[in-house]
Amino acid sequence: MNNILARKYYFIPLSSARYYLYLFLLWPFLAFLLAVKNYSQKESRVVVYLFLIYFGLTYVVPLGSFNDAVRYAMQLKTNALLPFSDIFKIVGGLYSSDTSVDFVEPLISFIVSRFTSNKSILFAAYTALFGFFYLKSIGLLYRRVMKTNGINSIIHLAFFTAILPVTAINGFRMWTAAWIFFYGAYHVVLYRDARYLLLTISASLVHFSFLTANLILIIYYLAGNRNYIYLPMALISFVVPHLIAPAFQSISTVLGGGFQSRFESYTGEDYMAARHEAFQQTAWFLKIGYDLVWYYLMFAIIFIQLRYSSYMKQKEERNLFSFILLFLTFVNFGTAIPSFGGRFLIVFFLFATLYLVMFFAKSEGNRLHLLSWFGLFPMVLFAAIVFRQGAESINAWIFAPGFGLPFFAPDVSVADLLFN
Repeated sequence: MNNILARKYYFIPLSSARYYLYLFLLWPFLAFLLAVKNYSQKESRVVVYLFLIYFGLTYVVPLGSFNDAVRYAMQLKTNALLPFSDIFKIVGGLYSSDTSVDFVEPLISFIVSRFTSNKSILFAAYTALFGFFYLKSIGLLYRRVMKTNGINSIIHLAFFTAILPVTAINGFRMWTAAWIFFYGAYHVVLYRDARYLLLTISASLVHFSFLTANLILIIYYLAGNRNYIYLPMALISFVVPHLIAPAFQSISTVLGGGFQSRFESYTGEDYMAARHEAFQQTAWFLKIGYDLVWYYLMFAIIFIQLRYSSYMKQKEERNLFSFILLFLTFVNFGTAIPSFGGRFLIVFFLFATLYLVMFFAKSEGNRLHLLSWFGLFPMVLFAAIVFRQGAESINAWIFAPGFGLPFFAPDVSVADLLFN
């Protein structure tokens, strides 16, 4: 009887909790691997979350003039010298021209600076917020996959986790906002739950660009599934994406303040030239991975609609497909703005992969579907690219036995060991 109640109410067995605690202190990475293996247990999910925060504590700040993490670390030291009264400049200057247009990141940095100027604490705080919505979003798909436990849905769930992993806190603002938006939009789109609009709108306080994504989400919520409108729009968006660039310029001018300055900083000649020069060094490596995943996801969704349309007729599946069409239009037109369309393309990957997981989760079996065969190489290549990018910030000591060892050893990134 006690066992039945424990399963029903998800009580954590004391012995299991102690086991994970002792193992985490002896070897955090091993505890993490076992927790992933037993992710259905609540205590296992807690261990995974703790390991993500541990990653933030041991984060290696990569060098580079266009690296956001360097700026975060430097700003923390600057904030530590400011009086507490300057917090009102952050709160009162929201979306003004004389401060950051994003609210959450500078606020976290300022609060941390009241206690320490140690970047490790700052990145642990960033990871705590990022990891919470990252794991909550994974949990949404995990519960679907575990109903049938098929190999195809597991593969796509694994790819979903690799699209924006914890190493993405190098770009904390954009990618934390992406996970917040995804988690909220999941409930708004699939279940028409308007309460989660408050959550998706809050993503704009982490990164201002999600005001536009929220506009698309609200349009969808009000308009509903209008595929006879969304489909032609999506097709047109492949042809005339640059027509929207002057519209964005006009909107930013009307709004003024932080909106206009941030838009100009993303489209100015100096910024574009510097970004282009930095991108050129790895363009061939990145472009093929992103393009192949893009083609695979598009092909897979079209194939499912043509071949298995009667198989994906549940309301939540139809809702997601309609939203994907509308969001695809938004992404395509957004490519006219540097560092905008490409970023939201990654968010599109999240929703498109969710659609494939929902499709594959409807059937059992350990035989690879034809679509999975087509997608294996693009997904593995994309995951390899993400790992290569994140390897510069992964502390190699985090895999060694002994909690806290990275704090006493010199910073050595995985990239230093494998690629240098």
